[in-house]
Amino acid sequence: MSPVARCGTAPGYSFPTEDKTYDRHRTGGINGQFQDREPFDTAVANSRTVLAEARHRDDMDVIHVSLRFEPTFKVLGEGKYSLRKLIPVYGSFLGEQADFFPGFEPQDGEFVVGERPGGSSAFAGTTLDSYLRNNRIFDTYVTGFALRQCVESTVRNAHDLGYHTNVICDASAAFTSDQQIAFLSDIAPFYANAITTQDFLTHA
Repeated sequence: MSPVARCGTAPGYSFPTEDKTYDRHRTGGINGQFQDREPFDTAVANSRTVLAEARHRDDMDVIHVSLRFEPTFKVLGEGKYSLRKLIPVYGSFLGEQADFFPGFEPQDGEFVVGERPGGSSAFAGTTLDSYLRNNRIFDTYVTGFALRQCVESTVRNAHDLGYHTNVICDASAAFTSDQQIAFLSDIAPFYANAITTQDFLTHA
């Protein structure tokens, strides 16, 4: 989400990155679902740029969001449909496939949201809201994959919890270009501020 002040009364910011794991990248089981490759590859490159900039800023916390399951997927129960059914079918987020992709590994002092019980939002069943509030972080910048699933769910949740959320859209990717366009036209205006990597580098 966006950067944050570590002490005092100044408002802070955080930069959460959503699912930068192998499963979303070239060797991952979900990777093939990204049908439009150019926006995806551009988003990966821009994510590296944004992450480097966020780490350079003293007033910004970097937060990593991931998913990892046991081989039985017991926490998902007997899903009849939706992600609770699809994740076991694809065998997603297991073992090394749930590891962070090279260049996106958390560094010392960066908060990792890893206890998600299968929810698509980074807030679902996690300590993310507590972390942000306890550190007085209310402005967030979000990047990640996939835009219309985990990122959108997180952004909606953040909005409803009262956060000021910016989505760095060209550092995030949907499964198709049509989904990306629909997010920008139909979702972002109601729940977030859509910005570009260049906006983040020069104005945020």
